[in-house]
Amino acid sequence: AYSWDNRVKYVVRYMYDIDNNGFLDKNDFECLALRNTLIEGRGEFNEAAYANNQKIMSNLWNEIAELADFNKDGEVTIDEFKKAVQNVCVGKAFATFPAAFKVFIANQFKTVDVNGDGLVGVDEYRLDCISRSAFANIKEIDDAYNKLATDADKKAGGISLARYQELYAQFISNPDESANAVYLFGPLKEVQ
Repeated sequence: AYSWDNRVKYVVRYMYDIDNNGFLDKNDFECLALRNTLIEGRGEFNEAAYANNQKIMSNLWNEIAELADFNKDGEVTIDEFKKAVQNVCVGKAFATFPAAFKVFIANQFKTVDVNGDGLVGVDEYRLDCISRSAFANIKEIDDAYNKLATDADKKAGGISLARYQELYAQFISNPDESANAVYLFGPLKEVQ
């Protein structure tokens, strides 16, 4: 479940393909703009935040389409996305990622940092995990957090934005299945 291939499939399936049609398209990113606005506002809709999220997601879709829609059909398949990640991200640090990817990752952090304290603690990590997958035992989630978070993270009270960015970059760019970043989104399941 922690292979690079499965991690990239996981990102497509659970992070971007919000309409669950098996590929990425503009609709996914329009839906993500609304989703992120509501999560950031804890259910409250803020027009200015929504306009900002629409811009961010539109830019992200345009960048992904440019990098990954190889046949220019307006859809990015998992295979196309994997090829683009290999070309643009594998073996690279967060700082070298395309601009829209960096903005998305920062915004993703905001949706996980529910209390807005600038850190993702175990409680927020748990909420993030259960928003994408089913778990019958909290120990499974907590064990993943303990494998993800360093002693310094735990001492600080959670994972900071800079650390999250580093972990996200490793999640999609590092083929090493033993890297602690493979637990960024919780215990993973094999994506079909």
